[in-house]
Amino acid sequence: MADSKTEAARAAWRSPGAVPVLMLFVLGMSLALVLVFNRVAVDNGVPFIPYVFWQSFGGCVILLILALTLSGFPPISWVHARVYVVTGTLNLTIPYLIFAFVASKVPTGILSLGLSLVPVTIYALALMFRLDSFRIVRFFGILLGLAGLLLVLLPKASLPSPDMVGWVALGLVAPLCYALNAICVAMLRPPEGDSVQLAGGLMFAGSISMLAVMAVTGEWWAFDGTFGDGHWATIAAMANNALTFYLIFELIKRAGPVFFSMVNYVVTLTSMGLGIWLFRDAHSLWIWAALALIGASLVLVNFISYWSISFRWAAVSKFMGGIMRRLRRLF
Repeated sequence: MADSKTEAARAAWRSPGAVPVLMLFVLGMSLALVLVFNRVAVDNGVPFIPYVFWQSFGGCVILLILALTLSGFPPISWVHARVYVVTGTLNLTIPYLIFAFVASKVPTGILSLGLSLVPVTIYALALMFRLDSFRIVRFFGILLGLAGLLLVLLPKASLPSPDMVGWVALGLVAPLCYALNAICVAMLRPPEGDSVQLAGGLMFAGSISMLAVMAVTGEWWAFDGTFGDGHWATIAAMANNALTFYLIFELIKRAGPVFFSMVNYVVTLTSMGLGIWLFRDAHSLWIWAALALIGASLVLVNFISYWSISFRWAAVSKFMGGIMRRLRRLF
């Protein structure tokens, strides 16, 4: 039975179909909006630690209500709890705290460049933990990603202000957490489960840890002051977080981790576009050159094998084929 489930999952991963492709783009937009909501909330005076707590807690409530309605309360065995704590800490608490803290100090598009390094970092960590084999082309992709990162940090003219270098470096800790999370999940072998339940458990663990952080720092906030853009951004972030973490679990379940890693392309381009449109961010040639190098590194790390290329092409062709069939019915 287990073997048949595994084979069925692999078959689905080789040809994900139209729904996972749509999920990929929605998730990319959702992750890009995380950076936008962070910036709006912090720029409008919402303290960043309570902000991370409320968006985590609100998303948790939404997911738990959905879980109780659809499939029941998230499992609370030791195996599940371990996954909730690890993923909640590395996938939510630490990176969201960092992103909220640096949101008003670094342009949104530049922060998103770090997210595009997640697949490259995952492969580097997988080599360290001997979860993957050494391949020269992928290693060259890591070097290209590092070169792109140095183009952001080293030239004085790359950032709007040289004072941003430290904040950008701090922002890069968040992608490192995402990469560590992927490695830990692979090593912990998380249990099968409903995506709503797993996402709810993750956000519950993240909410508890953020409550502890608020208690230690003494920084409490409960929608104080006149209701404004910062308050609305916090509420929007709750719903966005619920959608984001549900889609993370569901997309990996439907299409596999390799296909899921393509979301970083969507996040980076969407975040840079939203930053330019909403916040009038302007980027130097160094940043655009860094984007090109990091994009090339993603291609080398992600598209190294014919297998990975073939099932991505199968997904795209199936998606486009569905559109063409619908158009024929209309005309």
